[in-house]
This record gives sequence, structure tokens and C-alpha cells, in this order.
Amino acid sequence: MSNLKQIAVIGAGPSGMMAAIQAARAGAKVTVFEKQKKPGRKLAVTGNGQCNITNRGIEPSRYHGHNALFVRNVFSHFSLEDTIEFFFNLGIPLIEKKKGKLYPHSLQAQSVADILEYELIRSGAELHLCRRVDSIKSQNGKIVLESAGHEKMSFDAVILACGSSAYPQLGASDQGYDLARSAGHKVYVPFPAVLPLTVPLRILHRLEGIKWDCGMKAISEGKYVSESEGEVLFTKYGLSGPASLEISRAVNESVIKGKKTLVEIDLFPDRNDDEMKELLDLLFVDPGRTLAFALLGALKRRIPDIMLEIGGFNPEKKCGDLTAGEQRAIGLFLKAVRLEPGQPRAFSEAVVAAGGIDVNEVMPSTMESKKMKGLYITGEVLDIDGDSGGFNLQFAWSTGAIAGRSCIRPSS
Repeated sequence: MSNLKQIAVIGAGPSGMMAAIQAARAGAKVTVFEKQKKPGRKLAVTGNGQCNITNRGIEPSRYHGHNALFVRNVFSHFSLEDTIEFFFNLGIPLIEKKKGKLYPHSLQAQSVADILEYELIRSGAELHLCRRVDSIKSQNGKIVLESAGHEKMSFDAVILACGSSAYPQLGASDQGYDLARSAGHKVYVPFPAVLPLTVPLRILHRLEGIKWDCGMKAISEGKYVSESEGEVLFTKYGLSGPASLEISRAVNESVIKGKKTLVEIDLFPDRNDDEMKELLDLLFVDPGRTLAFALLGALKRRIPDIMLEIGGFNPEKKCGDLTAGEQRAIGLFLKAVRLEPGQPRAFSEAVVAAGGIDVNEVMPSTMESKKMKGLYITGEVLDIDGDSGGFNLQFAWSTGAIAGRSCIRPSS
């Protein structure tokens, strides 16, 4: 029994549970410390409660950070196919939906969290809930953890899987960053990445509650830096919905850096400029209709009035009074409505945080720290964040699996 390698995992989120399962299966004595009352709280609500486990389109270009190519090496050691097989063997077959998104067949995130917790315990790991780790130190070839009440525990290896500061209402905090700094790691200041967009333009807020399929682009200093297409939800503060979330990281990073930033909305993404002209020729054929009323044949109520006002056009102008140049201008505008975003919303609304522990100080083949022997770091606490759509969970699964398998082997 004394020959079993003693492993601690700090955090019972996706990467922490994956790491604990892998290490326990390999024969280690694993102790998991989770400061919340239940493991996987954030996982249980991810993907609108359906759990977007991963994505068919996993590739380095979908990831961001100061060294996003770090993920290439990570995925070469635990791939998308490895993830699919892992969940299949747990009794969680995956189904594919739009844009390559893979979900559990149950379409229920809580079931994924429950099965992972079951497998963690079944594999022999000990789960200690409501246990926060306050310090981490290297001492005599071991790693010593100190928890609340100044209790000290010694381990052969420790896996830091605390997650990021996104979604604090579900227990997220700066704990992982603080512990990493105490171990000598550089931490890039986190900022909220995937979350709804604030648009201060008050007239836009009158569209609150309306959903519309749009094309969206983020523009920074005059250059397109991100784009998406899908459902947009207009809100009392700006824009939400899948399409907005997909470009939010690029928008927020540009705003935080003080760059001139714009969000461009295409209200007719399925039509090119020529097709748009044909559509407006049809809609504006009745000279007695107002512009806003004429557009009701192609847009939901309220959208024509508000968008025409934003573009500087009079919604009450009669179609018969419209010049060819004005009609063309309306068509071009509806294909590229440009709005200036405000400051990023709070971490409490963020699904993912950007920034974190410098990955250049971590070995991607093992996830072991280059600063403290025996310390392994996984998941969102690292300076890697993926696009919305299952990319962040894939990074969590891969880094957790690699760390769990590597930590039981002798450190190099």
C-alpha cells in the first residue's frame, strides 16, 4: 500500500475529474480536493444544459493565447478520437449537431457530471468536498498542500485543475492563479472571453427579446479579426446568442487593448449584394408603403424601424420617394450594420476566461510544470482559451487525461 503513488488533484471540474480518473485507473492513490459542495457544477450547466462535450473541428486555429500552438502538442497526446472513445466506454455515446458540435446522447449536462463523479469514485479516488487548498510548496521531493485549518498533506505529485475566474456564481475564483504564482509561474491577467456583448447604443435596446439569424464580424483597427453566423439575441444591453458568443473573445480583447473596435451585423447572410438588390426591388415596389412597413415582409417586427433609424434612414419615408441611390444604400447597410461595443461584461456572465498561466512554463506532453517538479497544470487555468462550441471542454479533457497518466510516472 505504501508503494502506491500519492496524487492530489485540486479541483473537480472537467479536467480535474478526467485527471483523477486516469491516475486512479493507473493504480495511484488519488485524493481530489473540491472547494464546492458538489463536483462538476459548471460542467452541469454548460452548453445550455446540454453539455457540448467537444467538436469535430478541433484544430489549433480555434484556440487563443500567447502560445496557442501549445494545443497541437497536447492533442497529439490525447485527441478528439480518444475523447470520444473515453465517453463511449463510460456509457455516454455522443451525437453530432450543427457546426460539428458533439453532445451526449442524453442532451443533459447533469448526466455527464453525474457519470464522471461515479467513475471517479469507482476508480478508487477519494473525493473531499468543501475543501479549499490555500498553499502549495515543494519540500524534500514531495509537494505539500495546506488546506483550511492549516492542515498539511504531502503528495508525490499534485494536479492543479482549479479552472478560471469565469462564472464565479458556480464557484470560479482566482485560486488557481494564486497557487500557480506561489509556485513561481507567470500568469497573464485573465479577462472574460466568451460572453454576451455590450452595445451602448440605446436605440438598439428597443429590440430586446428578438432573435434573428445573422452574420457577425468583429473589426479591430479596420481589420476583420473574427466572424460567425447564427442566431443573435437582442438584449436590453446589447447582443447575445450563439453568433455573438463566437466573436465575443475577439471583440473584448480588442476593446481591452484600447483598439478601435466595431461589431458588424449582416441581417441577410443568405443573400449577396445582387440578391439583396432584387429583394428590395420587390419589397419597395408599392410607392405608398413606408420603408419600415415594406421591410416587414422580410424582417421581424421592430427590426425595420430600429435598423433604419440606426442607419440614418427615415422609417416613415414612402417607397415612392426613394431614389435608386438611397435604396442601394439601405441594402448595403442591412448587410453590414456597424455598432460600437462597450466594455466587456462581468466575469459572472462569462462562459470562459482568457489569460492565465503561461503555457511556455508547462510541458505539453505531460502537463508538468517547468517551475516545480511534480506539479501538473490542466484546463482553463492555463493561458489557452478556445472558441465557443466544445473547444474549451476538449482542451480540459485532453490536458486532464495527459496529466493523470503522466503524474504516476517518474518526473524527468
